[in-house]
Amino acid sequence: MKPTRSYHLLSQTLHHPLATSRGLIREKKALVLHLVDECGQISFGEISPLPGFGDFKLEQAISEAKIWTEKGWEFQSFSLLGPALSCLQSGIWGSCLPETTLPETAHIWSKEKPATNGVIKRKIGLLSTREEIHVVCKWLDQLGEGVTVRLDPNESFSRDDLKRWIDAIHPYECIQFIEQPTAREDEDWLIEFSQDSPVPLALDEALLRMKSMHIISQLPLHLFLVFKPTFYDDWEGMAQVIQHRKDHVVVSTGFESPFGYEALIRLSAYSSLSPGLDRTCFIDQSHEFSSHHQPALTSPSVPVADLHRLWNRLKR
Repeated sequence: MKPTRSYHLLSQTLHHPLATSRGLIREKKALVLHLVDECGQISFGEISPLPGFGDFKLEQAISEAKIWTEKGWEFQSFSLLGPALSCLQSGIWGSCLPETTLPETAHIWSKEKPATNGVIKRKIGLLSTREEIHVVCKWLDQLGEGVTVRLDPNESFSRDDLKRWIDAIHPYECIQFIEQPTAREDEDWLIEFSQDSPVPLALDEALLRMKSMHIISQLPLHLFLVFKPTFYDDWEGMAQVIQHRKDHVVVSTGFESPFGYEALIRLSAYSSLSPGLDRTCFIDQSHEFSSHHQPALTSPSVPVADLHRLWNRLKR
């Protein structure tokens, strides 16, 4: 059977804009690759720009996708498609994957939908440090028992900001970690500082700047790692890191298409932590799968055959 390759550009509008320290996210565009190999196995891969992670031009990626559909992997100069191609070739699309129920998905807190239970991820770095610490501590005081909180300032803190936050929130046992608090130039300092920090810290954007999964695997074991998989071009290596550090790794969404999101669910099965896969921003859209909107996701969640049918519908 001759392999077939195709691509599709999919645009999705969020129900409510997501406020981050880098601005509002209102819409996500994803470039999705589709492969049917010589054995008839179907797989998908995806790339998508996200402020702070992949600020590339989709036009260039589409040009590469056109070459890939015509020449496959014989053409080696794919500077942008690496993550999608690695996902296509990974083992997550196999037909013999064991079914696993994931821990309940972390909720993204927003003014429109203020989550109050389970695992909650809240974006911070949106106000002045003094004002925001007051707002967040007041919120933390109102949370019930059994809630776990992840705070994410998206690299917006100075070193002094981080120390002020830690002084304020370290009495709150519900804090699981602060995610990527400081900027690129403070990465080495942050890793060293994390060793004695009374509040656990996580790396996110910093992981993308590391040259290989081998380097990431050598990071101190007390650090939490947050992977947005559609930005990494070594899915097999990433799966190994997640398996080895499953108690300290979170698989997190970059607001993927249903195809990329299914890939993330399947990768999340290697971690024991609640995945960061809140998808309520896309609920009720016509191409969504109901199984992608359950409090506790099952991996695999959508059969490859159903994804293939959606693909054919979108390509008409």
